[in-house]
Amino acid sequence: MVASCVLAMVASSMVIAVATYEGRAARDRARGPVITETARDAVAWWASRFDSVDHVQHSVVLVEPLDSSAPPPPGLTRWPAPGEAMLSPELLSRGAMEGIRTRYGRFGGVIGREGLVAPSERLAYARPPTPPNTDSWLPISGFGRPFPLVETLNQRDLPEVLLALGALTLLPAIALMTTAAHHTSQTESHRGEPTKPAEPRRRRALASLVEKASPLAIGSAAGSLPLVLAASIDLPIPATGYILNSTDIRTAWPLACAAILTSFVIGLVTLLRTRRDRVTEKDWDARRNRKPQNDQGTDTDHETQNDRKAGREQETGKERKARRDQAAGEVDTAQSRPVPRWRLTACALAVAAIALSQYLPSAGGLTAFAVGTIGMWLLLPSVTTAIVMAGGRELARRGAASGRPALLVGGRRLVAHPKPLARLSTALIILLGTVTLLQIWEGHLGDPARAALATERRIGDTLLLVRTAEHPNLKGFSRALPGSSALAVLLTSENGEHATLVGPCGTLRMLKLPCTTVPAPVDPEDSRLRELQVWYGLRTLTSQVGRGRTEQPRNLLVVVSDTRGQYPQVARAAYATLPVLETSIPGSGWIDAATPRTGLGTWLTLFGLAGVLILLLTTWLSLPRWHLTAPLLTMTALTIATTTWHGLFLIAVTKDGTLPWPLLTATTATSALLALSAGLRRPAP
Repeated sequence: MVASCVLAMVASSMVIAVATYEGRAARDRARGPVITETARDAVAWWASRFDSVDHVQHSVVLVEPLDSSAPPPPGLTRWPAPGEAMLSPELLSRGAMEGIRTRYGRFGGVIGREGLVAPSERLAYARPPTPPNTDSWLPISGFGRPFPLVETLNQRDLPEVLLALGALTLLPAIALMTTAAHHTSQTESHRGEPTKPAEPRRRRALASLVEKASPLAIGSAAGSLPLVLAASIDLPIPATGYILNSTDIRTAWPLACAAILTSFVIGLVTLLRTRRDRVTEKDWDARRNRKPQNDQGTDTDHETQNDRKAGREQETGKERKARRDQAAGEVDTAQSRPVPRWRLTACALAVAAIALSQYLPSAGGLTAFAVGTIGMWLLLPSVTTAIVMAGGRELARRGAASGRPALLVGGRRLVAHPKPLARLSTALIILLGTVTLLQIWEGHLGDPARAALATERRIGDTLLLVRTAEHPNLKGFSRALPGSSALAVLLTSENGEHATLVGPCGTLRMLKLPCTTVPAPVDPEDSRLRELQVWYGLRTLTSQVGRGRTEQPRNLLVVVSDTRGQYPQVARAAYATLPVLETSIPGSGWIDAATPRTGLGTWLTLFGLAGVLILLLTTWLSLPRWHLTAPLLTMTALTIATTTWHGLFLIAVTKDGTLPWPLLTATTATSALLALSAGLRRPAP
């Protein structure tokens, strides 16, 4: 029942993914602009800009209607008025502390669900206060074609999502179903008597089918609850910040029914095909009626047990020790085929390659790490088998020495049959290791992003750069700036290696520059100028008093302030007075570009954690013996230690990234809980 529920939940998650992508594509297509070749056929001017809140980018769509009777963009009940902006609920909520409500103009309302690819999308529609210079705008005749905005630019393709779900959750779920079916069949073989041959075969088959289908049906119904919940409300996905659109899930009800039915059929077929040790009625009667008898034909089973008990009570200490030593000596006779030494040696060489990768150059280090990782994972089954067998021998010796038969039997069983625990521990190490390495790699910011974060820590938003279209209203922008900010213009040469900072004397003094009317070389004492020079690759920088012009696209507006926290006011002033293209801190674009990769790592952690939990449940179910608490705890320690060690070396090679501690912590806690719960279970019959 539990395995059926897990399999149905995985199928439900795949249905949710497919339905969500279909809904996103439909809404993205409905809101995209239809661009015309000539302005006379247009009903509006349209432009797209990028902005960010807490380094998460979003799109700002600028619109200027030419025909007020034309339908507005989907999600809006009307066109924005001049100087007005409409925001998505998520952007309005997340950007409250950064003044997003009035950044693009007066707040005119929220964007409806039909205009957002997801309820969690960050999006703004804004209309300039005055008719814009349309050189950088597009003429449109309406809406109805896909157009890439931030939310769709950053999304992964559906096959990649389904592949991740399949590899990280579906395969463990199928393994759990197979293990559960095998365990159920074994239990039935131990406790159930065969059906009498006199009973009709069709009736026996029908009764068996109903008996097996009932728990599967209950589990499948329980596993469909996520679908029902996601179809009822806009369900947030934990830790990711993403919110599902319930309309998409309701629309996909035929696919949902087919997926749940398929998961039920997979479980039923798996259970019916599981091989069982069937006992015929003749054999069952022979086993049931076979008892030791004495010469008179009476049952002597009870007498034999009493004799054995009396004999043990009469044993001396030396005889008892001899019997235990004999049992301990028999431990090594119940062992499976030993692991070849060359496999262990090869695995040790692979581990050495991983350890030495940090001392090699960048490309060589990554190559050595990758080769060592593949080799280690390929040889892990042999290593884990050897470890399980060694642990089983030690467990059996301890059981023989202490007179505890359960430890003795359990240890000998591990020595004789090490592969179930070895396979599952190998699968757990590889799955957890794969997710950890992917999380570290996707969280790799890179040198530019790390440098940008350092710049942000040093100067904050005390120096901002505004990139505009042609002919900006510099006077209006300067008057709209907060009182603690000042304006200058950075005039850049054609090759981009030389620049002159032009502005009023007050602005230059804020940057510790001389007030001269001729260009003077700058020896940047101010950290803000050093950051500006580094990020724009300026070999030389001069300054002079004057009025700069920004007709050239390479020229930038520079806003300087002596206090932090001016970005919201500066951005608001820019959108109110300029044909603004971008307002940013030097280097912040690298941070914004790296943020989606961090979000992808969160999704991988979520999928991987689900797969790890399913594998742990499979391990717990496949080893239903109370004496395996210690081996399971040992397996947990080995898995976490190997994964952590492996991840730390990748961090050392790439010189970036962090370990996914939530994933490792959750795995450790769950593994320990399942191992301890195994100690409360009764031995298998």
